[in-house]
Amino acid sequence: MELNASELNTIELNGASGGGNAVDVEPMVSVIWDVRLMLNGVDASDLLTGVVRIEREEGARALADFNLLLDAGAVNPASYVGQSVAIYYRDLRNGAWVETLRFTGQVIRPQFNLQTRVLACECSDRLQEEVEAMDVAAIDALVGGLWSADVFEAVEGRSRWDYAQERLSTRAASLQRAVEGSLQVTPWATGPTAFVIPAGAVLDGSLDWLPVELNDRVNVVEVAADYRFIRLRERHQDFSWEHPAVAGVTIIDGFCSTWGRNDNTEVPDIAMIEAASSGAGYQAILATANWGRVPATGSGALCDPPFGWTNAYPDLLLSATWTSAMRWSQRVTEQYSLRVEAPASVAQAGEVISRERVALETESDREAEFEGATFTEPEADAIQDALGDWVVDLREEERRIDAISCLLAMAATSIRAAHRGNRLAFQLPTSDTRGFRLEHTLHVQDTILGHPVQCRARVFNLTDEWDLDAGAAITSIQLAVSQGGGDVADPLTPPAIPSSTPPGVPPSPTQLATQLGSRNSSPIYDDELDGFAGNYTVNDLDINPALEEFPRRFDLTAPEIPEEHRDEYLVTVAQTYRVTIDNDLLEL
Repeated sequence: MELNASELNTIELNGASGGGNAVDVEPMVSVIWDVRLMLNGVDASDLLTGVVRIEREEGARALADFNLLLDAGAVNPASYVGQSVAIYYRDLRNGAWVETLRFTGQVIRPQFNLQTRVLACECSDRLQEEVEAMDVAAIDALVGGLWSADVFEAVEGRSRWDYAQERLSTRAASLQRAVEGSLQVTPWATGPTAFVIPAGAVLDGSLDWLPVELNDRVNVVEVAADYRFIRLRERHQDFSWEHPAVAGVTIIDGFCSTWGRNDNTEVPDIAMIEAASSGAGYQAILATANWGRVPATGSGALCDPPFGWTNAYPDLLLSATWTSAMRWSQRVTEQYSLRVEAPASVAQAGEVISRERVALETESDREAEFEGATFTEPEADAIQDALGDWVVDLREEERRIDAISCLLAMAATSIRAAHRGNRLAFQLPTSDTRGFRLEHTLHVQDTILGHPVQCRARVFNLTDEWDLDAGAAITSIQLAVSQGGGDVADPLTPPAIPSSTPPGVPPSPTQLATQLGSRNSSPIYDDELDGFAGNYTVNDLDINPALEEFPRRFDLTAPEIPEEHRDEYLVTVAQTYRVTIDNDLLEL
């Protein structure tokens, strides 16, 4: 180490460009190096003592520790809190000082030793605090990824850092600050090689392989997702009834030939049919009803021969066709069993399974409005299903897509993260690491016991340790090495909406019967027979008083509704998604 006030040269801030040619590291045989510390904009390099340590790691805040040997005089350690810090590494090249910025941040914890008058400063780039101060839209733009309020908690009132991490959990990338202080999101996948470290450059004995344990190498994620929504169901049942006098003929013909003359009987009216429909559980009769009314007063003049006719009750019927309708709401639950797997990893070492689950449900005030509404036709947005019912599914499709997409992305990301948990660690003199950054891909080469070793992977950790007393400036490097393989990857697209119509067939039309009493030819009264019951007006009671008079009534029964048409209906979906894992170059 040598202190020198020579003019400073500064290397390009980003070192080797990710899009440029790889730079071959040329190991320096001997180095004269120094550290420049700017504290609150003031050069405090001459106060440094002991060891300066800087650690930068993927997805974490950058940390720095240094010690200041303060002069005699009063000291207020608290005044150092929040002071800006910039640390530069300097080495002498071709007679000129070249410096590299290695850390920017603030003092977060100054500890003063009264016996030694050494102020130990712990510093941070305050990554989390920077993100915490951002609004949601800014985080979305910076981080990208996917997010769902059903998978995570609502954003309001929560940590913005946690929110950013939730978004990052859906993509293979990390968020940290660049050494200059800007926020950056870097992908995990290797990019173009920024630096090549040749054999002989790595410090002797420092190269080490740290593999991820099998138990931590998740290669299967089972995703269980339930989506429960409301189905508004409107069922129609067609009914028809006609008086025997008009069977096969028009009402006026039947009226003229029999019913209006000597076969006159009691008949139902519209109100009786409406009451019967309501009593059977139907809430409405549709507007398409066709009421075959008894001819109006004076209609006898249309007959041959004509006869006098008075009708004081215009809603009396000789025939009717109508559709009764009932409404109810049904819950439908779609159960998704989704498997995200890395087949190559499973084939190599067996399954290591992780599980995720989400349940979401759609509620709507429209359900109560639907069931209590007065109606004469289906809802405007209803569609007819295979059961003949008119249904409206109160779905939130975007919400379902968001939740499942988020879980699938999380699953794939967690598998990729587990397979890049391997670390290749080694050390270099700091002067050989000028320009190294977390976003870089390095290609390290070495020879151990006569055997060539090489690895090409993304930088995971950079730790500088500069011992000012011993004159040693060493940088420890860890590469995140992805291993897994595979050659087939499926799009992480949520399953399409499954068919969820219960089994069954549309209801058949119902023809209602007629039974008329008070004549010798009348049948035995059947109180369970649906339809109209009444009596002949011209009857045989005068010659046979014992004849049964039938009650005048109109009844109908709604067909039984199967449980799976009314109760909660479950539909299951199973699907497997294959993901590939990058195989970084690794030869040990």
